[in-house]
Amino acid sequence: MPLTYSRPDKLAHADTVLYEIDMLRFATGRLVESKWREPRDAWVYLESFLIHYRNLIEFLGKEKPRLDDLHVTTIWQVAKLAPPVALKEIHAKGVQLWKEYEPTDAQGGARISQYLQHCTTKRIQFKDWRIDTMTEQMEPLLAEVEKHLRSGKQILEPVKAVKVQGPFSASTATVTITASAAMDLDGSLKKWTP
Repeated sequence: MPLTYSRPDKLAHADTVLYEIDMLRFATGRLVESKWREPRDAWVYLESFLIHYRNLIEFLGKEKPRLDDLHVTTIWQVAKLAPPVALKEIHAKGVQLWKEYEPTDAQGGARISQYLQHCTTKRIQFKDWRIDTMTEQMEPLLAEVEKHLRSGKQILEPVKAVKVQGPFSASTATVTITASAAMDLDGSLKKWTP
């Protein structure tokens, strides 16, 4: 029996951006939950987070978008929607995120892309991805864009923004476990009484 999956159809160009926002938030939520059957589950969500994050910083801040790119400066005309009043500020902050997380190096490789798009020699370089910081930087921009794009019929229910409690990081080279409570694995800890 064939095994076939597909993403939901997009009803309009705004849905493409809203899908990216929802999937970024969904992946963030799963990373924060950190309840996986095995460590590879964390890697799947980390890669999903990075792909959607990269797509959104390109939408918000790529300086020279291609003609067919959906971009924060042009989607409003395409979608026939009023742009946010703070559009210039949103784009300027998007440019900063693009330069921080997707700068092109001398060989033409970009930071997130070189870890995800294809097999490169960069993949053996250890890299922590500060999900908490990345989310805090991105979420105010997404919230403002989302207010103007999310009108009318939607494909799915929106995914709410995730509040990430730092410090939280995830690595593309190793699994990262952030302790949230002490564990008495061998019974050697004494119970503390006031």
